[in-house]
Amino acid sequence: MLLGLAIGGTGWHPDTRQASPPDPMGAGQLRRLASEAERGGLDLVTLDDSMAPVTPPGRGRPDAVTALAALAPVTRTIGLVATVTTTYAEPFRVARALATLDHISRGRAGWRPRVAASAAEAAHFGPEPLAGIGRLRAEAAEFTEVVTALWDSWQDDAVIRDTEGGRFLDRTKVRPIDHVGAHFRIKGPAVVPRPPQGHPVLATRLGPHSPLADGQDADLVFTEVQDARRVRARVGAGVRVIAEVEVRLDGDGADGRPERPGAADRLRFTGSAAELAATLEAVSAREPVDGFHLRPAALPGTVERLVQEVVPLLRRYRPVRPGTVGGSLRERLGLTAPRPNTSPVRKAALAR
Repeated sequence: MLLGLAIGGTGWHPDTRQASPPDPMGAGQLRRLASEAERGGLDLVTLDDSMAPVTPPGRGRPDAVTALAALAPVTRTIGLVATVTTTYAEPFRVARALATLDHISRGRAGWRPRVAASAAEAAHFGPEPLAGIGRLRAEAAEFTEVVTALWDSWQDDAVIRDTEGGRFLDRTKVRPIDHVGAHFRIKGPAVVPRPPQGHPVLATRLGPHSPLADGQDADLVFTEVQDARRVRARVGAGVRVIAEVEVRLDGDGADGRPERPGAADRLRFTGSAAELAATLEAVSAREPVDGFHLRPAALPGTVERLVQEVVPLLRRYRPVRPGTVGGSLRERLGLTAPRPNTSPVRKAALAR
């Protein structure tokens, strides 16, 4: 059973958001949460990101990739998955940042591209009207294509580090991508060596009405429990399907089941640690999911209780295995590690 944990902010429950934690957007709190999750044997942490105005004002929202890069040196085994808004971003910069995160974490990076489709987000970047969702999705798909092509612009053995001969790089194994598309024209190549995983783990969120192109090249899919069968049939056995669960343990936040507009179909758990462990096991037994993405009601309190109370109970049902130092996120998820370099750039280089 794979387990992921959403960190950042103060949790999803509206009542818990009224009391700010000591460091709601700083590295101190994120470090504590990631370290606690790692100690509990969880597989990955995720950090959401958005260009929308922060509510309530004054809280702030750190850049997800930058924040997780700060966690890489102080963690050893847990995966670090950042949400990346592709709208208004440049593929070259994102490819560079994610490759850097993968290098400094020794192969534990992942990313979830998202589209900024609100007028509030568009207003941050200029007076141009908001593009239609179809165009934004097409741009995001090409964005992902360019990012992965940039990672593949370096062959795996391009870095030679010949100190005696004074050579660091075999330039014949680094080639431009020469991408010309509907939304981007990028020559390349990347300026960072190919990531340890080849491609950092690509995550996406899928529902029954998501466009067919979504999830086509994903390694990891977040979905709702009731959509798991349809999503599994769509992505196949080689993709990890992770069910979203909002968690409020007894004593975390106000009593009663909170109402959240637009989230009525999500599995929202309220109860004891023992009941949560039994619920996750029951869902895992009947649905084709590989694990769960837990969104705590209150941070940091719920995380500590998950590790201390829930994870030991889950181990009774099935192992929650610890990661290995030096192991990649791909290996931990049971995916191909590293992602083979199959770009035209590599094929052309090998043909020479």
